[in-house]
Amino acid sequence: MDLLSIERVLWVACLVAQVLLIGAIFRRRIARRYRFFLAYLIVELCAGVVLLQIPMNTIAYAHAYNFYEIAIVGLRAGAVAELFERVSEHFPVISRIRFVLATVLLALTGLVSITAVRPAGGFWQYPQTLAVYVCQFETTVLSISLVLMWWFLTRFMSLTPTVRGNVALHWKVLTIYFSISGFVALALTVWGLANTSFLEVAMLAGNLACFIAWIRGFSRAREFPPPPILSPEETAVRRMLRQTILQRVKKAGREDFQRL
Repeated sequence: MDLLSIERVLWVACLVAQVLLIGAIFRRRIARRYRFFLAYLIVELCAGVVLLQIPMNTIAYAHAYNFYEIAIVGLRAGAVAELFERVSEHFPVISRIRFVLATVLLALTGLVSITAVRPAGGFWQYPQTLAVYVCQFETTVLSISLVLMWWFLTRFMSLTPTVRGNVALHWKVLTIYFSISGFVALALTVWGLANTSFLEVAMLAGNLACFIAWIRGFSRAREFPPPPILSPEETAVRRMLRQTILQRVKKAGREDFQRL
């Protein structure tokens, strides 16, 4: 079996997995929490079914692929934005600065992506060049931003992660999923579009693994609510209560020691 046949088999398997993943999201009743991600899956599924009917080495396929990649840009960004919003709920400390944090992360990774990537010679002569470049830029920015967000919250600010359940699963798998797409698009941008079969097979295999991880994870992981956000008055009352209890424990300990 040649690479093209393997690619089409993996492509069909990914489409089937996407259908099962969409069903798992509805079955777990979390569609409202992942609206953009669900829309992304549905659009990608429909586009995959359409593209599968068009011969790959044709201008019609290149134009259809261009349209698909440009149309899905907003849904990719929306999927990461809604995940960032859900993660921020589990870190009340950054709730007020989450928009500034997201802007800084996106600006930093976008600048690095633009300055570090140099397309290969003759890259722009292919009709699907714009779509590949847009995909490479966006997926690179989004995947690095997701990794930097974890580092900023848990290492730089030394916050204890409270993200569990399907949010934690979605964060990990979405980072891996976009990293795979970003790496493949980056390789195509830097090395050219002449020989893409091996990279496409690798990407489809990685995507299939991510879809399976999502299906298994969403079917098992429970929904954990974020920790409650206390008002300043409630925080002060709880602090005073802890101090009072601590003082009474210390006083009782001293009295017992004096009796001995």
